[in-house]
Amino acid sequence: MRRSFSPRPAFSSFLLWLLLLPASNALTADWSPAGKSERQEISADLAYAKRTAVRPSDGKQVTAHLAFFTSRTFRLEVIDLGAGPEAAYPTLEAAFRSEDCVAGVNGGFFHPDWQPSGLLISKGRRINRFETAKLLSGVIYSDDHGIHLVRRGRFQDHSSINALLQTGPYLAEDARPVRGLSASDPRRRTFVATDWRGHWVIGATMSSLTLAELGAILASPDALTPWRVDRAINLDGGSSTGFFFDRGADRAPVTLQPWKRVRNLLGICTRFRSVIAAP
Repeated sequence: MRRSFSPRPAFSSFLLWLLLLPASNALTADWSPAGKSERQEISADLAYAKRTAVRPSDGKQVTAHLAFFTSRTFRLEVIDLGAGPEAAYPTLEAAFRSEDCVAGVNGGFFHPDWQPSGLLISKGRRINRFETAKLLSGVIYSDDHGIHLVRRGRFQDHSSINALLQTGPYLAEDARPVRGLSASDPRRRTFVATDWRGHWVIGATMSSLTLAELGAILASPDALTPWRVDRAINLDGGSSTGFFFDRGADRAPVTLQPWKRVRNLLGICTRFRSVIAAP
């Protein structure tokens, strides 16, 4: 018996896929700013902001502390807190002030024995080694030429690097969220992002969210940053999440203390100390 072929099932499936695609994109990438953000300009190259992003599809909101800075005026500093049971400094604020950092967040991942995961460079001193674990997909570092954020496979090691964290995963590239980010395990997050035109931000969320949500927020125009994010990477989050910003002599600093002891911190320090003046 001869069977006739009908294209309808395949066509129907394709049509259904087309109809669901926009809805899927809306759930993962449609974030916008919510309400008026708190912002303080310290200089043309440094600012603090507390911003909230909302996902219209379900009303979920995410609030973050943000430190905006430029690479022409600032460099990164990795502060190593040591491998012993007690950290070298009792608080984030004490650690960052000791290194003359105007702002900072907690740094990269570490093992139960406090050994850092992946390569860490602090004040030019190398701690641990370069690793190929899937999580550690990128490198954020400072050298004589500025600040760099690159994929692990494109990193070229050299002797003039004075501060480096191997971390991950990558969250966004070319204004798009990275595919395959985890959509489970919501928690507080810490990250670094740049427009690759000299503008940078370090941030710590006060709300719990997944890596996929964070990637989508950073890729959504103006949700957290006023400029287009070219690339962004995740730092250690959860109970390690911490943030510090020095708002000047007349105002208390913004501080978010981690819930547990961390191994290292990522700070922002001026390249030329005379640039920053109290408002």
